[in-house]
Amino acid sequence: MWDFRKYGKWILTVVALLWCVVIWQFSLAPASASSATSGTVRKFLNETLATAGISFRFTHTMVRKIAHFTEFFILGILTHATFRAHRAPYPPLLAVAAALVVATVDECIQIFVPGRGPGVLDVLLDTAGGIVGMPTLWGVLALALYIKIKRTKNVKKISKTP
Repeated sequence: MWDFRKYGKWILTVVALLWCVVIWQFSLAPASASSATSGTVRKFLNETLATAGISFRFTHTMVRKIAHFTEFFILGILTHATFRAHRAPYPPLLAVAAALVVATVDECIQIFVPGRGPGVLDVLLDTAGGIVGMPTLWGVLALALYIKIKRTKNVKKISKTP
């Protein structure tokens, strides 16, 4: 039988590294292609909101900043889970450091891409996304544990009933 404890940490490691590649791949897109992608997402979001009768509209900048935050939110979850799975000391601190390093590399990549450039505020936003991802993971794990305990108690009650 497949044992998550044996292979899961390596799968998490590979997924976290692949996610870094995804982040950096977005940074390799020239400004025109990146802007077109953001425009497509913005149009979809705004049309969806309009269909739902919501008058709020996303701007181009909002979509780009939310994308930065979301990429690193996911990275924060993945790196924290990976460091925990490997039983590394201080997984939250390592996950924040990983987000900071990946964000810095991400912005440095953009130096070499036509029409793009680095931004210190983007590094801070990215790192914040990584930081927010960790307590979200903790919340999901706590909820899963709560549900498991609740189900176990219910099963015991049912089995004790004559």
